[in-house]
This record gives sequence, C-alpha cells and structure tokens, in this order.
Amino acid sequence: MSSMNISITQDVYAMLKRLKRGDQSFSDVIRGFMEEKDISRCYGLLSGHDEALEAIEKEASRARKQKWKGEAF
Repeated sequence: MSSMNISITQDVYAMLKRLKRGDQSFSDVIRGFMEEKDISRCYGLLSGHDEALEAIEKEASRARKQKWKGEAF
C-alpha cells in the first residue's frame, strides 16, 4: 500500500498518539473515526479546540460550495 505525507499540528499528533492501541497505525486510528457510525462517541471531541473547530467548519463550507458548483475538492 502506498503512503502519503500530511501535515498536522503537534497537539493533534499528541491526540492521535494517545488514541493508538498496540500495533495500530495512525491510519488505523483515523480510519476508525471515518468509519464510526455512533456519532455520540464524537460528542465533545473538539471541546477546547476552538481554532481547530473553526478550521474544520471553514473547510467543510468550502467543500460544500465547490460540490454544488461541480468543482473538484
């Protein structure tokens, strides 16, 4: 499987590292969130991370606008 490099802040890296279990990769941790069906487990996840939440909301809004315009992300 190929890999990609992404840039994340140190605080997000620390959060992901705390969530890793055993031989789990960072991809496994992220995939778990992407496949999560029980949204209640995510409640409060970004509490106290106002800048991250604002960036996510901004990016989601941009993506929705592009989708409706027929543009690629």
